[in-house]
Amino acid sequence: MHLRLLLATSAFLASCAWNPVLTPYGVDVADQAPASAVATVWGVREGATLHFTHVNGDALPSRGGGGYPVSLRLAPGKHTLRVFFATPDRRSSELTLQAAVEAGHTYVVEYLIVPGTAAVALKLADQGKNEACRYERTDAVRGTAVLRCSGR
Repeated sequence: MHLRLLLATSAFLASCAWNPVLTPYGVDVADQAPASAVATVWGVREGATLHFTHVNGDALPSRGGGGYPVSLRLAPGKHTLRVFFATPDRRSSELTLQAAVEAGHTYVVEYLIVPGTAAVALKLADQGKNEACRYERTDAVRGTAVLRCSGR
């Protein structure tokens, strides 16, 4: 009996830990290409959560049990991105985002909560070629991280 309780408690605590892989996931040929030949797309900065679930209709994998990617490396061109998005006030939605990206550019997904509604709008903001971003882990147990961007 005690062993079952211990196992159930351990499983519950493990499921509460969200430790995403914080490095960008390379989609198709972008996986092996140099940074100058691909676009890097980062999730939102302001406390919201965003996971990329599909690119051009193809499902993305969970990496190391860390869930769907929170950033991507994409070949230049047009892409359809499917995302799961959640705000700190518990609004959540699956949304589709059309993206036209250029080689060597850095992009950040930004969001806007439509006033007076539960609706959320997403847009891809081009940071250009001179901006580099990275996730900095803020809580190893919960797996939380913040996006930091600065000039190269």
